[in-house]
Amino acid sequence: MAKNLKTIANQYAKAIFELSSEQDNLAATRADLNAIQAVLDATPNFIVTVTANDVAAQDRAALLATLTQGGVPAVQNLVQLLARNQRLALLPMVIAAFNEHDNAVHGIVDVTATTAVTLDPSRLAKLTTVFATKTGAKKVNLTNVVDASILGGVILQSSSTLIDGSLRTKIAKMKAQLLG
Repeated sequence: MAKNLKTIANQYAKAIFELSSEQDNLAATRADLNAIQAVLDATPNFIVTVTANDVAAQDRAALLATLTQGGVPAVQNLVQLLARNQRLALLPMVIAAFNEHDNAVHGIVDVTATTAVTLDPSRLAKLTTVFATKTGAKKVNLTNVVDASILGGVILQSSSTLIDGSLRTKIAKMKAQLLG
């Protein structure tokens, strides 16, 4: 039975994370992987083009070498290995999983703050402090998303924590209590 693609991506990510840790170049590896992700975001058809059957092997190798040019050897080898195993399409998932591993080790949490209106920097800083205090995170990367349907308040959400202080939820709870 074939493994789940996310599981496979996690295995590649864990391997490059451990290798980078041993070689003491986690920051460089992360920077290189994020640079590759930026290229993939800017050219969404890159992987489809590189993996197309009508692309010559030497052209494929040249495109991948250009993608990883100047990168740490571990990143260059990862991309070559994924290409050789016909799993290059997993690269964005591997990068995301690597960043999750790195964030977890360093106590960094990515959080989305959903509010009815855009928050000013001082309020975002307060929310960052509140979330860090409640969860014990060393660093919080907070992104503000506006959703007028929550009416007011804030919803703080990370991959493992949800703090819902929205007016919409409070009204729904009061309604449920009143209706029995």
